[in-house]
Amino acid sequence: MHKLLSSLTSIVAVIVLTTAGCKKSSTPPPPEQDLIISTDAASYTIIPGPSLTFRLKIESAMPSSGVRIEYTVVSEIDNQNYPQGSAIYTYNPTSAITIGGLPQQKICICTVKVTSMSKGTNTATTSFRVGYK
Repeated sequence: MHKLLSSLTSIVAVIVLTTAGCKKSSTPPPPEQDLIISTDAASYTIIPGPSLTFRLKIESAMPSSGVRIEYTVVSEIDNQNYPQGSAIYTYNPTSAITIGGLPQQKICICTVKVTSMSKGTNTATTSFRVGYK
């Protein structure tokens, strides 16, 4: 009888400890912070050649799955698109981006869009004007 009671007590103790360890956290993880970005490019720049390298910085917390950076260059006067490189996928808070093939004597608008890879609706956009003299 004593062995039966001891075994029963052990089984109950194991069940209690097992279910206590399986409880889910009552606190959900914090929501992803909205993206905040900045560049070191001036809002309007005249350059001596057909390309410009600038730095893009993610000022907010980096999303857990990283970000996608897309950038376009379009002429301000005639809306002509000047194709650029492929999107950049990164976890780095700072990225160097080079735009090239800029037309001479035209002001272009470079638009940079950053999208969270964890939450596709979390985006940030910035733009600046650049001209190849």
